[in-house]
Amino acid sequence: MLTIVLCDDIELHLKKAEQLVSEIMEKQDIPYEIRLFHDAETMLSHVEFNEVSPDIAILDIEMDGENGISLAKKLNQAVPKCPVIFLTSYVDYASTAYEAEHIWFVVKNRTEEYLEPALKKALAVYRNSQNRTIGILVRDNRKATVIPLEKILYISKVGRKAQIRCTDGEYFDTRSPSAMIPEELSAYFMRCHQGYWVNFKMIRELDKDELVFPGDIRVPISRRYREEVRRKFFDSYHFHPNDKD
Repeated sequence: MLTIVLCDDIELHLKKAEQLVSEIMEKQDIPYEIRLFHDAETMLSHVEFNEVSPDIAILDIEMDGENGISLAKKLNQAVPKCPVIFLTSYVDYASTAYEAEHIWFVVKNRTEEYLEPALKKALAVYRNSQNRTIGILVRDNRKATVIPLEKILYISKVGRKAQIRCTDGEYFDTRSPSAMIPEELSAYFMRCHQGYWVNFKMIRELDKDELVFPGDIRVPISRRYREEVRRKFFDSYHFHPNDKD
């Protein structure tokens, strides 16, 4: 089932968007559900704890607390396949909105006119993502293999080749690790060492200067990337190591 999330801190606007989305979706031949959120923090909490897995996100930009652009950036990282539509009463946000990946910017006084084409574009993105395997193409010895993203633990540099370490074994490619990661999947990967790019979603533990993956597979964190890795790891769970109970 397709899940559409709506986030707006004004109840009237949230209900109006829900009504319009429902009217549009009733014309589509696809089962769906709509989840409503009044603030960014609650939505992110539901996403991070797998209580909701959004396929399309429709976000107000101007909200109390964390705004829609900041929320979209975090959704880009957490669910890169989820297309984002911005709703706003302020045209001035148009240029700032491009700080986050989104497919449409709709001004609220034109919602009835432009929300439908925006949502149809998001549905096209969704359908396209369902029809192909999300992964990385590996080429070695004239053989090409698509490795699903959910199997990749990390990519490392071994001599003149890249090693792709997976849950079910390893593969090699003649390209450098950075050249192997396509732009649309870059949000999944994080560099933690001169020769390592890790699949962030597969990390199970941060142990001193190592990242731990399923099967107790460990990858070193170099001093150069330590602060960035720790920040991203803790930020993803809304936790800071200096927080007090």
